[in-house]
Order: sequence, then C-alpha cells, then structure tokens
Amino acid sequence: MAGQAMDSCGVELLMPEESTTNGEMTDAVMTLQEVAAYLKVSEKTILRMIQAGELPGLKVSNQWRFVRAVIDDWLTRRMYRTTSEKLSEVIQPRHPELSLARLLTPARIIMDLEPGAKKDVLARLVAPLVDEGTVTDPAAYMAALVGREEIVSTAIGDGVAIPHARDPEHAALAQSCMTLGICRAGMPFGALDEKPTHLFFLIGGISTEDHLRLVARTMLILRQPGFIDALVGTGDQAAVAALIAQASEKNA
Repeated sequence: MAGQAMDSCGVELLMPEESTTNGEMTDAVMTLQEVAAYLKVSEKTILRMIQAGELPGLKVSNQWRFVRAVIDDWLTRRMYRTTSEKLSEVIQPRHPELSLARLLTPARIIMDLEPGAKKDVLARLVAPLVDEGTVTDPAAYMAALVGREEIVSTAIGDGVAIPHARDPEHAALAQSCMTLGICRAGMPFGALDEKPTHLFFLIGGISTEDHLRLVARTMLILRQPGFIDALVGTGDQAAVAALIAQASEKNA
C-alpha cells in the first residue's frame, strides 16, 4: 500500500476505502458515515468541509447525502490542484503495469478527434480498446461512460477531460487501460472554466485503486510546463507517445 498524502484539509489523496453495503459497493448515493470512511476522515471533518462549501453534498430530511460520482469528481479536481510531491506519494509503489508510457501506445492515441456529441466522442475513445479486445462488453462500457458524464462532466478545465466509468469495479474491462484523443480545434465538454476541451484522457481502471493511480499519473504529466500545448500541437501518434513517455520519466 502506498503512503498517505494529505491535502490542506486533512483529506487523504490516496486510495479511498470502498463504500459497501452487504458486501456490495454502493452505486450512487452515500451517507455521511460512508463518505467519511471513503475519504478516511472523521464525520466532523466532512461536516466542516460542507459548511465551508468545499465538499458537495445534499441535505435530505436533515440527513446529508452524497453522490459517489460527484465525490470522485471532487477528488479528481483536488488532485489537479495539489502539489506534485503529494501526487507522487499516491502512485507509490510504482506498479509498472500502470505506466502511462505502457498504456498510451500509438495504437491507443486518436489524432484529429472531431468535435461532436459526447456519446460520439466517447465512442471514438473506446474504439481502440474494443478492437484489441480489452473491452469485454462494449455496450455496457459505453453506458457506464455516458452515465458518468450525465452526472457531471469529466472536463477538469485547462483544455483537458478525463472520461471514465461511473463504477470502475464493474467497467466491463479485461484490464486497466487508457486511450487519448486529441482535438486540435477544441470542443465544449462542460468544463467549469468554460474553455474548449482539446485533450481527452480516457481512464479505464478496473478498481478504485487503479483508477486513482492513473488519475494521479495523468495529473503529474499535465502540470509540466508547456506539456498540454505540446500534445495538442504534435503531429502524429508516435510523437505523442514519445512525449508522454518522456514526461512520465521525469516523475519516475
């Protein structure tokens, strides 16, 4: 298990606990107690964060309820803002099978992604994984991706989106994987900063742990100066893959 990386609010940026009910992970709605266990903090800390407007939640009949996908999105955005040192702690130990250089091969990079409806964009991102047999149930996986976008956009701003399934544990994947789509023109994808999205890192973790490790690895390369612009301006798949491998090596 990796070390613990804490942010300024005392929330671990590493591997939340699975929320379970009768041995099954809950799909959509979580209680105050479940969110506290998921984020590995006290219920008082969760309440304090809600009152400060830092954590998204909804009060129903005097009881706090939380949508897991929204909490996961909150975690992802928090990762995007946290320090490289803390993100580096999240990906320890290294798990070479989750290396971005290994996962984002030229065959998994989609150049000249055309602007379009979210479902069409997601289908383009999934296509290489279907062709190679990594997606075990294409219809189910697409439904999981579209369902996640319907809850809240996975566009994190600065021209980047990280589409992923609503529930990594049941994502119809044979193994953890990624693809990358590059849209030079940019397209609206629901980012909070309202800027067009150019880079689409599809993250296919088969567990919550794999998902968060891949998110952390992706955030580490995205924050390198000039990296986003370099990817958008690169002309072919092999060059993009080489840029990603080079950027990943800097964080090794």
